[in-house]
Amino acid sequence: MKVLNVGTLIEEKSSDFKLELIAGSGGLERLITVADTNRPGLAFAGYFDHLPYERVQIIGIAEHTYLQTLTYEKQCDMLMKIFSPKQVPCCIITRSFSPLPSMIEIFNKLQVPLLSTVLTSAQLLGDLVYYFDEKLAPTQKVHGVLSNVYGLGVFIRGKSGIGKSECALELVKRGHMLVSDDVVEITKRSGHILIGKSSGIVKHHMEVRGIGIIDIKNMFGIANILDESKIELVINLVEWNDAKRYERLGIDEYYTDVLGVNVPELTIPVGPGRNLAIIVETASLNQRLKNKGYFSAVELNNKIIAEMNELKNEK
Repeated sequence: MKVLNVGTLIEEKSSDFKLELIAGSGGLERLITVADTNRPGLAFAGYFDHLPYERVQIIGIAEHTYLQTLTYEKQCDMLMKIFSPKQVPCCIITRSFSPLPSMIEIFNKLQVPLLSTVLTSAQLLGDLVYYFDEKLAPTQKVHGVLSNVYGLGVFIRGKSGIGKSECALELVKRGHMLVSDDVVEITKRSGHILIGKSSGIVKHHMEVRGIGIIDIKNMFGIANILDESKIELVINLVEWNDAKRYERLGIDEYYTDVLGVNVPELTIPVGPGRNLAIIVETASLNQRLKNKGYFSAVELNNKIIAEMNELKNEK
């Protein structure tokens, strides 16, 4: 499981989120393990059931105003109950509200970082969750090629030397975009969305056997490269085997599991005379139609059945 700490949050986002550390500086190593945040309004009112202590706690205008109605002792008691568990990462006060004296005392005592921002709760929550989602999202590196074909992210995989890079190069020549060659870093984002990208110094480079390493960006231009793309179709390239049956109708749907997400999958046999780039283009366009609810093979099958029924009724 990926984690980050409060110190990293402040280091990377203090400028963007207008964050200022007020108290609890000894707790900057506290871990942030989930992307969600929480506003502890119900807890301040005394309801602690199902309180997600592991989330970053946000104190906005409602929580701050309510706390001011309590006595100093009651404020301290509530703050201790909410922020004493070890899994609490930090607390952020929005709108630059002045922290109450009870907050300064309790957060310094517990060594829980207390931060302040000029942003409203609504502004902060959206940006914060997006940042956490990116930093904490499950990630894996896989061998293959990722191209964006007609706006669809296509991950091409197969054994070494089968022609993945050559296929991607032909796609670039035909005006499509390369995201990554050889190693693709895949991240699962909220909403079961898979994002693939290249990483390191090999970004936008490709290995072509017999030629070596080429720079796609400098050779073909910035219009043919993309930093990242959704992964919406997986194509497996396999060697042609006359003894094996391959999909010819396309009625059955196949999926592969990538980080817990089911992605449409096709198996394409590679043989002499087959133009893989054109096949990948066709597969991409067909998948886009499927995403819109139109299944070519099913539509044709239904037409054939309807015509057979008409002929049967005429007899």
